[in-house]
Amino acid sequence: MRPIDEPLPYELSGGLNRLFAETAESLSSLWSEQFGVQVDLGLEPGKVRTFRQFAYAQQPPFNMAQIRNRTDHTSWWLAMGEESASALLDMLLGARHVQRDPLGRPLHSVETELLMPLLNQINETIETLWRPVTPLDLSVFQWHHELSEIETDLQEQLDVEMICLKWRLTIGTHQSQIGLCLPVQFVMAWSRKLIQHHYGELPLEPHYQAQVLLEVAEVELAALRPGTLLETGHALDTPLTLELANGDNHRVKLGAQDGMKAMQVVDSHRSG
Repeated sequence: MRPIDEPLPYELSGGLNRLFAETAESLSSLWSEQFGVQVDLGLEPGKVRTFRQFAYAQQPPFNMAQIRNRTDHTSWWLAMGEESASALLDMLLGARHVQRDPLGRPLHSVETELLMPLLNQINETIETLWRPVTPLDLSVFQWHHELSEIETDLQEQLDVEMICLKWRLTIGTHQSQIGLCLPVQFVMAWSRKLIQHHYGELPLEPHYQAQVLLEVAEVELAALRPGTLLETGHALDTPLTLELANGDNHRVKLGAQDGMKAMQVVDSHRSG
C-alpha cells in the first residue's frame, strides 16, 4: 500500500505530466484558432494532495466543476478562479483581448452554461490523449462555489488522495490558472502504461487503427493488372470517409505534407 502523501514515482509522474502537457498544447492550438487570438496553456507539474487540501487552496470566489469519469465512476475536478473565468468569458463573447476586470463573485448559471463548450473541449481532448492508456468518458456533473457546500455535500471525498496540477492560462498580457485534479488510486491503476508513455514506448491501441473507405464502380477482379486505372466517381474535392476501429467516422480529404501522404479532417462523427 502506498504511504499517504508520498510523491508519485518519477517515471509515473513524468508520464502523467506528459499527457496533460500534450492536452495543454492541443487546447492552446484549438482555442487560438477558435478565438482568433494567441492562447497559451502551460503545465505546472502535479503534486499529491488530499481533496480537502485542493479545495481549501482555491481562493474565493472560486468555481469548481465536478467531472465524472463514467468508465470507473471516479470524480475529477477542474477549478477555475475568477480571473480565468472572466478571461474565457471575454473570449467566448468575441473580445480580441481580455477586457473585463475579474468578476469578484462566483459564476452564475448562465455563465457556467456559456463555459460548457470549453469544458467539453477539455474533456474531449483529455479523452483523446488518454486513449492509449485507458478509455475515459468524462462529463461535467455539477459546479461548486462554496467551501461550506463542499464540506457538507462531499464529506466522504475530503480525504481522498488526488494528483493536483495546474495550467497557466496566458492570453496577451493576461495570466491566470486553471486547476485540475484526479484520484491517485486511478493513476496508480494505470501506472505501467503511464511509465511507458514517459519513455515514449506506449504502443498504439487497436482503436487507433483506421481505414479510408472508397467506393468504386463494379470491378472485374480477374482483369486487374499493374497500371489498371479504376474510376471512383469522386471529384477531387469530395471528402472520403475515414473509419476508426472504435466506431468514430471522419470525413477527410487526401493530400500531402512534407513529402508524405496526408489526410485533412473536414468533419467528424463520434460513435455513441
